Amino acid sequence: MSSPATPVRDHTRWDVQALRAFAVLAVVLYHLWPNRLPGGFVGVDVFFVISGYLITGHLLREQVRTGRIGLAAFWTRRAGRLLPGAFLTLTATGVAVLALVPSSLWGQYGRELIASTVYLQNWQLASDAVDYLASDNRPSPFQHFWSLSVEEQFYIALPVLLVLLGLLLRRSRHADPVRSARVLLGAVGVASLVWCVVETRTAPGIAYFSTATRAWEFALGGFLATVPLAPARTRAAAAVRTGGTWLGVAGLVASVLVISPSTPFPGTAALLPVLSAGLVVAAGARSGLQVVGRGAPVAFIGRTSYAIYLWHWPAVVLLPVVLGHPLGTTSKVAVLVGALVLAAASTLLVEEPLRARTRAVRMRPARVALLGLVATVAVVAIGAGTLTAVHVQQVQAQAFAGRLARGDVDCFGAAARIGSADPCVNPRLADVRVPAPAAAAHDDANDGACWSNTTADFNVCSLGPRTGYRKHLLAVGDSHNNALMTAYRAVAQREHWRIDVAGHIGCYFTTAEQQAPTQSYTDSCQGWKQNAMTWVADHAHELDALVVTHAATKSPVLVADGGSNDETVVRGLVSAWRTATGRGVPVIALRDNPVARDDVLACLAQMQGPTTGACDLPRAQALAAFDGSAQAVAAVGDRARYVDMTDWYCTATTCPAVIGGVLTHRDPTHLTATFATTLAPALGSRLRAALTSLGG
Repeated sequence: MSSPATPVRDHTRWDVQALRAFAVLAVVLYHLWPNRLPGGFVGVDVFFVISGYLITGHLLREQVRTGRIGLAAFWTRRAGRLLPGAFLTLTATGVAVLALVPSSLWGQYGRELIASTVYLQNWQLASDAVDYLASDNRPSPFQHFWSLSVEEQFYIALPVLLVLLGLLLRRSRHADPVRSARVLLGAVGVASLVWCVVETRTAPGIAYFSTATRAWEFALGGFLATVPLAPARTRAAAAVRTGGTWLGVAGLVASVLVISPSTPFPGTAALLPVLSAGLVVAAGARSGLQVVGRGAPVAFIGRTSYAIYLWHWPAVVLLPVVLGHPLGTTSKVAVLVGALVLAAASTLLVEEPLRARTRAVRMRPARVALLGLVATVAVVAIGAGTLTAVHVQQVQAQAFAGRLARGDVDCFGAAARIGSADPCVNPRLADVRVPAPAAAAHDDANDGACWSNTTADFNVCSLGPRTGYRKHLLAVGDSHNNALMTAYRAVAQREHWRIDVAGHIGCYFTTAEQQAPTQSYTDSCQGWKQNAMTWVADHAHELDALVVTHAATKSPVLVADGGSNDETVVRGLVSAWRTATGRGVPVIALRDNPVARDDVLACLAQMQGPTTGACDLPRAQALAAFDGSAQAVAAVGDRARYVDMTDWYCTATTCPAVIGGVLTHRDPTHLTATFATTLAPALGSRLRAALTSLGG
């Protein structure tokens, strides 16, 4: 009689699978129903803790068992685990972008596709977060790769650090690799957490995506891998273990309900989900959460969590483009179900078979690296193709616009005089739209020499003649001022004036303090304003006028107790302008330009044939309800004039997206350089009239 078979012990951490399922569902449900689960994005932080725990434990076990860490073998296994699903998703999404997305978005999406493929998406988004010109970027279908990029950077850095640590300790007979790793991870975790708190306060855009501010989350998981809890041999110990597990679960549930997009994050707020996940990882083995994780639905979601994360976000971004409207409840449910189905298919048919084949044939690291390189180049080629197409359209649009301008085409751009009693209509421009929507975002003539981004430096550039000029003006303000650069240049040349131009990101000529995302931003803005006033005071003897403008729909001011926003705006303008008027320099205030639809370029990219009003915005929506310039001019008196160019942008009812064959906006708030150029004759005439009325 044969003896009964020895049962195979299940070493699967089903509690970790349950944690994976929670994390991915939190992220997906947040993306679909953000108002119902405001803190669902913390699921990413849970993934970071899990990765830190599992990868550190794996590397240390190898180091203890063999005395070394095989970097090539480790990275080969990671590539086999991560790259097939990632490249499949990137390729499918890249093709969908080319087929479904308006060409106006190809430039941004192409850059993010390339950044995601080489696992640098987090730094691409961090760069965009501090780039004012990229602040109006729409969410891309590749945006979620930022967290995978952070993980990949962790997979590179951690084993290298452990190898270097091992080399340093090799001569010590009593060195314990686990204990040494514990010290290393503790030090890294503390340093990263401190930096995370500081960076979240000073540069939240960078802090959210930065590897340095997220490293402590991985480090915590890794630290826990070095201090495994002993088996609970008493009821009291088991009760403590169980209590810790469910306390962690409660903390995670609280995280997704209490934390919201308005919470400064990661910062100290991330401690709640990260420590809660750490509790579950540390105490969850052999707890009741194991039973939850073994349940078929939870086990399935945990097993396919990586693929679910990969597939759901492209659908969230691209499906509204296909449908032509935001996602409703039915389409959101379809996205959720579709993500689960695609995740199951890609996991069972692609990822796991390739992983099993890689293990079976023991592919050499060099071969895996070569295959990875080929796949990377192939996917990058899709992104490069979108960027090339955008560049070609940009060059063609610039050449076409140049030919139209040189040919003195009637009614081109602002010359259409749409707000006058006798507008100019040229049938030849009926189906002309320049610059091309795909290239319009880059139709910006703002010169870096005239621009201050994140510093207090008052950078000034001069347009027109340097000597022998008839008038000397200083045009100062935020990006809406510098968006008129080509108009200022044309006016200076035509009128034989010298026009100095200076601008600062989101900051204009006022003594009022403007709301800002970070303290460093506030400091640079306040410093720039002070330097601007000093410059005006020092050059008052040579200036004929100060030209000011500002975005009326952005950068609101901080209102003092007992005051109102409108009063604060006007008071701040008047106070700053007196720096000039008090020294005999008059002020000419330009009313802010109207804004456009948020999706204006995407809308125009889909337009075929003659231009229609489908992408226009009603005048009441396009113009700010309150600008403050007119009221400030009235308060200053006879040393200030108000210039309203709205009749060149709008009719009595509408502010068109295309005027005289020219796109007015390169994003929802900034004018294209092409339209600004066509505006020059009208702007010059208005400035000349204002100077004349001032006695100049």
